[in-house]
Amino acid sequence: MAAQLRASHLVPFLLAGLVLTDSKPEKMKMNCYKDVKGTIYNYEAFTLNGKQRIQFKQYAGKYVLFVNVATYCALTSQYPELNALQEELKPFGLVVLGFPCNQFGKQEPGQNSEILPALKYVRPGKGFVPNFQLFEKGDVNGGKEQNIFTFLKHSCPHPSGILGSLRHISWEPIEVHDIRWNFEKFLVGPDGVPVMRWFHLAEVSTVKSDILAYLKQSKPKK
Repeated sequence: MAAQLRASHLVPFLLAGLVLTDSKPEKMKMNCYKDVKGTIYNYEAFTLNGKQRIQFKQYAGKYVLFVNVATYCALTSQYPELNALQEELKPFGLVVLGFPCNQFGKQEPGQNSEILPALKYVRPGKGFVPNFQLFEKGDVNGGKEQNIFTFLKHSCPHPSGILGSLRHISWEPIEVHDIRWNFEKFLVGPDGVPVMRWFHLAEVSTVKSDILAYLKQSKPKK
């Protein structure tokens, strides 16, 4: 893992990736490093309305799916699918957490107070209400990124070696483990340690299948 961290500022690697914008990644999912130090229980975040500080240690014993979300994105259609995922896998201990971010195509331009109304009446619309916890809007890359995403990103290699085009990058410093777009996902195990990371183009149905396979594999043998 330490070697991966030292490689985070490899400029030639990044420049090679910047010229490719639509190439399909070789993988949609990557397992996280085996030697991760620390857990999500060391971190916290404010809810979307700013009224409650949630310490992630309250999710001890749960499987937690972190997702950076946006309202005006082609992938915003994943919101209802994430609702279904939360409902279907809740009996298995899954908790979905959403983190609005405006760093990708400026597709989350509203204030915190505007996000839920936009979801309800515009995208996806038709009265949609998330059934999972949303947190305050913030950065997931760069010098002002939220600490929880620093931890998650350094804990898991990215499935794609392609960073994106210069017109899509609005943060500094740029690092190889940066999130590429809206709706990337990180799964954290019941011990608070990240175990899996998905590229944003991975379908929620694929994420569900991967989680179920992981749950089956992790189930204690009798």
